[in-house]
Amino acid sequence: MSTELIIDKDSFRKKVERLTNIPTLPNLLSKFTEMIKNPKTSMDAIGKELSKDQVLTSKLLKLVNSAFYGFPGRISTVSHALVLLGYDAVKGLIITSNIFENLSSDAFPLWRHSIASSLAARSIANELSMQDVEEFAVAGLLHDIGKVILHIEAPEEYKHVIEKARTSGRTIWETEQEMLGFDHANIGQWICEKWTLPEKLIIPIGSHHAVKDASGFHMRVMVTSLSDMMIRGMGGGAEEDFPLEPIDPICEEKIPLTQDQIDKIAENIAPEIGALQHLVPEDMK
Repeated sequence: MSTELIIDKDSFRKKVERLTNIPTLPNLLSKFTEMIKNPKTSMDAIGKELSKDQVLTSKLLKLVNSAFYGFPGRISTVSHALVLLGYDAVKGLIITSNIFENLSSDAFPLWRHSIASSLAARSIANELSMQDVEEFAVAGLLHDIGKVILHIEAPEEYKHVIEKARTSGRTIWETEQEMLGFDHANIGQWICEKWTLPEKLIIPIGSHHAVKDASGFHMRVMVTSLSDMMIRGMGGGAEEDFPLEPIDPICEEKIPLTQDQIDKIAENIAPEIGALQHLVPEDMK
């Protein structure tokens, strides 16, 4: 007997792409994207244009300068952030700084999990000597953006999904598929496509629960998935009191890390993960 879906997929996708609760963000991202595409536009000019939005600048610099982003010195301008992180990473942070603040306080563990996953993704990418490490970090930060959207746009329905998953012992994303007909990774992919993030971010976000089905950027997908599972294993899951999911066998087979290396990464980031427990909802604002 099939389960009746509690949300219409097509209607919800249209709602997500409009994202009515954050009306200024799509226009801002569109302008940012157009400036990046113009080869005559300098990084400094882009930074100055973004800085005209004082609210955005405040949020972005607060996030970049947080103790959890890993820079020893203070980043005082958007232009400086662009130089250090690159366009794609900053674009991801613009999304983060605008969307997460709309979470209710009861969903705050999701914010902590996202920051922690970003830390893990950066550490894994560094251990693997990957290029564009900050893009790995942003994929970790945004991998559960679909859950954020569900909390914002369908809070009551999503409470039912979480409760069903908790009582059934199944994973959140399996229960989402059962009750909604799609999951948070699908939503993450929709919104990132709408906001023209590059595929090197879209695919890891959209495939972190379906690693073997990823259409490309396989190492980025695997690192995003592994960082998610690592943080869950360290007690930093987005939902509390849920059983631990096993690491995808493909990640164990294809990521060239030994168990000792993985344990060392976990040991190195453990103090920062512990410090996240002291964050309060106001830190998202």
